[in-house]
Parts: sequence; structure tokens; C-alpha cells
Amino acid sequence: MQDEPENEEYEFGEFEGMEVSPNYIEVPVQFHSFMEEGPFSKCTLCEESLTEDGTQYLIHKAFHREEVIFEYAMCLPCRAKMQGELSAESIEAINAYMEQYEIEDRTGPMMEAHGTDVSKWLSHCLVTGAPITEAEEYHYYAFCDGPDLVFNGLPLALAGSVDEELNELLSKKTRDRLDGFVDEQFGLPPELKKPIKGSPILI
Repeated sequence: MQDEPENEEYEFGEFEGMEVSPNYIEVPVQFHSFMEEGPFSKCTLCEESLTEDGTQYLIHKAFHREEVIFEYAMCLPCRAKMQGELSAESIEAINAYMEQYEIEDRTGPMMEAHGTDVSKWLSHCLVTGAPITEAEEYHYYAFCDGPDLVFNGLPLALAGSVDEELNELLSKKTRDRLDGFVDEQFGLPPELKKPIKGSPILI
């Protein structure tokens, strides 16, 4: 054990007056529910409340030409259950694909550059780097805790074109389960079902 530094008070004093940005904010309008016309209040799958501190969940919103085509909030127990219904090969493949983009490592640089300005975090596709406004279809993802959005690599945006790459990584079992999820939750027409397949937030 090292001796206590003699100038401990001075060392703490060095940090006085420094501005430290929190890593969370109240869930912003970009992640409000279109259906609820405000923050998500319950898990889309199990309908458990999401409003209490300590209740962690994920939000996924998909857009077609700026129109919301589907959205959901999924608590972590439901996410774990969903993962259990997908093939291990698909989960490993998607995880390996997403690890290329070092999602967790982007938190520090993004916070330093943009703070908690969510619009900046969502301005470009994580994978292609292209402005998200140039994509006909695109997705927003966030990790939340009760009333707050947490900056932990998310939030992020993905262009719809990335789905094709992700789909190639999925087994038939996983594709069938995701198709079933779409049918169960959204009842979308066939031309709008494609964006959810391969969704990394489910994986």
C-alpha cells in the first residue's frame, strides 16, 4: 500500500471549477414514442413499466423518408429472452460485425466533441459514415434508464442499406424469428418489413 500523498488537498483542489458533463439526459424527443406521443411508458413486448429509475431498456425507431414506420422499447429481460430464441451463430456473427465499429469506445470522443447534443450523435450512419439525412430508410437506437437516455456508445444511427449486410449474417432460424416478431408487433406490409431484419439491437 502506498503512503498517502502529502498534498492530497491540493490534488483535489485542481479539479474545482471543472465542468463535468453527465452521461445522461432526459429522454429527448428523437426517442419519444410516436404512438404514445411522448416518452415510452412501457415495454412493447411485456408491457412492464419503463418509467422508474433503474429500469433499463433499449429503444429502436425506424424511418422511411422521415416517417416513423415502426418503433419499440424493449426491457432487458425481454431482450435476453429474444436472444435466447435466435441462433447462437447469428448472435456471434452480428456481435463480431458490430465490434468493428467500437461502439463503446466512441463515447469519450463523442462526449468531448458534442456533449449531450443527441442530434450530433445521430447525424451520420455509424457504419457508412454518410449523413443520415441522405438515407431513404434509417434507424435510431438508444439505451435508457427510466426517464433518462444514457450515453454509452449509443445513441446511434444506421442507414437502411446496412440491413442488407446484416441480413447476410443471419441464419434461417433467426430470420424466421425476426419475421415473426415483426408480424406479432407491427403488422407491417411486406415492403416495410425489411428494415427490422438483422436489427442489431435485438441481437
